[in-house]
Amino acid sequence: MPTQGLLEVHKVFSDKLGKYKKNGWMEGLSWSDVLSSLEKHLIEFKLGHDYTEANLLNIAEVAANALILAEYYSTYPQGDDRIIGTCAKPIICCDLDDCIFDFTTAYEERYGKLAEYWNGDYKMAENLDVLKKDKDFWVNMPIKNRPSFEISYYVTARSIPIEWTKEAIAKNNLPMAPVFTLPWNTSKIEKLKELHCDIMIDDKYETYKECQSAGIFCYLMDTPSNRYYNVGHRRIYDLNLNLK
Repeated sequence: MPTQGLLEVHKVFSDKLGKYKKNGWMEGLSWSDVLSSLEKHLIEFKLGHDYTEANLLNIAEVAANALILAEYYSTYPQGDDRIIGTCAKPIICCDLDDCIFDFTTAYEERYGKLAEYWNGDYKMAENLDVLKKDKDFWVNMPIKNRPSFEISYYVTARSIPIEWTKEAIAKNNLPMAPVFTLPWNTSKIEKLKELHCDIMIDDKYETYKECQSAGIFCYLMDTPSNRYYNVGHRRIYDLNLNLK
């Protein structure tokens, strides 16, 4: 560890005690505000201005802000407001099963507990072939998460009539967004590109990876089947998100 560098960063945090609430940054700041401070001090450093008016190293201020942002990945991911785009309102697409509707619970009530992996049942394909004819199963599926924001499109892999999905959405007073249904185990990427999706929310890790490769920001909804994948602050546990 660069001991002297850490001592300079310590001076920065100590200096803040006389200006701000103790540990106030731990309560959460907008990531863009922290980044703005970091960039300001970095510019000063690039111009050859080594010290601030408080006689602190500008590069130590940069390091202090960088450490806060690194901490926020674990403690304040909801402050990440780095959405980049030309539109003020992002196009948000969302999966349905195990993101909004509690498919796993409904399935387990019918067929028994699943193993905590994506392929959690040898008879999954056989059982889904039966369920695709059972309207009651899909229309009366319990809600897992209710979004705190407007969804632009539902993009889901369900080999069932789209009317059943729309009926379940209306019945549960969910956002009445257009629904795009693909066959089970089909990639959603081409449809997401067609819709100019800015943010995708899905519980399937393969979809998350495809979005990353395609340049589409994706949140991975936490489920037992994907918990052994480390996706940092992009793992979410509900739909109470500040997406703006």
